[in-house]
Amino acid sequence: MDWKLNRYSRFKVKTEDTVLWEKITRRLLVDFRTKRRHCPVPTTQKTSTEAPHLSASYKRFKSRMVTRRLSAEQPLASSPMVARGRHSPCREFDTVCQRLSLDSPPGGAARTKLQEQNTETSLQDAVTEAGVSDLSQRVVRPVTAATTYKRNVPKQDWVCSASGERDRCSEKPFSVLYMAPSAPDQSPDQSQPQLTLALPSLQDDYYSHPLDWSSSGIVAIALGCDVFLWKAETHTLQGCIHPRAAPSLPLSLSHSVSSVSWSRDGCTLGIGTKEGDVQLWDVEKRTRLRTITSHLSGVGALSWNQHVLSSGSVLGLIHHHDYRLDTPTVGVFHQQGSVCGLEWAPQGDWLASGSIEGLLNIWTNDLGSKTKTHPPARTMTQPSAVKAMAWCPWQKELIATGGGQSDGVLRIWNNQSGTCVDSAQTNSQVCSMVWSEERKALFTGHGLPHHHITCWSPSPSLEQAYQLHGHMDRVLQLALSPSGTKLLSAGADCLGHVWNT
Repeated sequence: MDWKLNRYSRFKVKTEDTVLWEKITRRLLVDFRTKRRHCPVPTTQKTSTEAPHLSASYKRFKSRMVTRRLSAEQPLASSPMVARGRHSPCREFDTVCQRLSLDSPPGGAARTKLQEQNTETSLQDAVTEAGVSDLSQRVVRPVTAATTYKRNVPKQDWVCSASGERDRCSEKPFSVLYMAPSAPDQSPDQSQPQLTLALPSLQDDYYSHPLDWSSSGIVAIALGCDVFLWKAETHTLQGCIHPRAAPSLPLSLSHSVSSVSWSRDGCTLGIGTKEGDVQLWDVEKRTRLRTITSHLSGVGALSWNQHVLSSGSVLGLIHHHDYRLDTPTVGVFHQQGSVCGLEWAPQGDWLASGSIEGLLNIWTNDLGSKTKTHPPARTMTQPSAVKAMAWCPWQKELIATGGGQSDGVLRIWNNQSGTCVDSAQTNSQVCSMVWSEERKALFTGHGLPHHHITCWSPSPSLEQAYQLHGHMDRVLQLALSPSGTKLLSAGADCLGHVWNT
């Protein structure tokens, strides 16, 4: 009898890990049922013979997860909480145990196979390799539907083996595909992009933040496992960052970049990976400052407040890092649902975090500690995930949020009262947004079913000013130039457009 008590005693008292695991299992159950309801799979003899994993039931899926957990007593790589150094060797080929999509459509975030590269702690100069040293020698051609790139095929040289895809995938990152003709006697045209760039291997992930424009004029964008740096003023590629693991690790452990964010001075770049790392790079000195491994799941959002970098993870944890300290993690917030949006107010007194559960949480700048967390100051709710968000730069009490595919409503919230002061129906998924203080306008990038950019006039109420059309798939991210006169959009069609605001 004693051995039976010892064997089952660990199940009598639920630890924090057990409660966390139950939450993950329930989240996977909801996603699994939703996916099976929207994407039914016929259980024919051919399907069960050629692709047996497609007809796998949730009972089999759950039993395998429980069996592995009891044997390892650690979170599995097949769950949203990807444990560091404990990835299953068959993860790349096990379709049943892949993380299910949330707000993205089926097949939106495809897995990628990465080629082995050498790891370096300094930036690689890629101007010569990219072939964009002289724009006058390049053949510029208009962008049509035929020039859309094959999505998420991050080959090392971005050249497809099939002859039919060679023209579409042979461009290098930030290669110029179209440049609008300049007319000195005419004002810039807002209806069409002034510059169209190639962004091969840009992953179609609704919950990622792959683009940011620094105050020094350098654009950083995550393409697969690398981050490319582009100087907007001279239209030249400055370099490439490889935030990879050690060369001895398997290819499945390579660091796929999920978010990038520049510091306010434009000197330090924060990089979040889907393996849970937060890396800090000094771009001027071309060195990696440090790697912070505090998260156990993917880092979907980053935001700076002076020398503190805040990072949000899939498990709903927000970590605050001061890279000047020996132990950089100085505080932790915990919210309900995965963190899919994170934004410090321009004054640094409030932090807004969005959740896939439809919650907008407002936190004070009291970072707390690593051992004790406090609840948010205010919480506002909306029907879908809160991914797109932006603080108004000239009215610090206002913050704008966008709804997901099932909602599509643009809302303006008053941070002090916690109420929605204005709203507008966009009839599409809101993927990103940014305020322009110079134009006193709000720009929103949209996804399904439309793929356009909308300029909104917020005064006296939200009114649609005009729309920008150029993308053939959803607009994943928007970034505004330091002067506020240029807008850069990155789309799931692997194209980047520079617009005049």
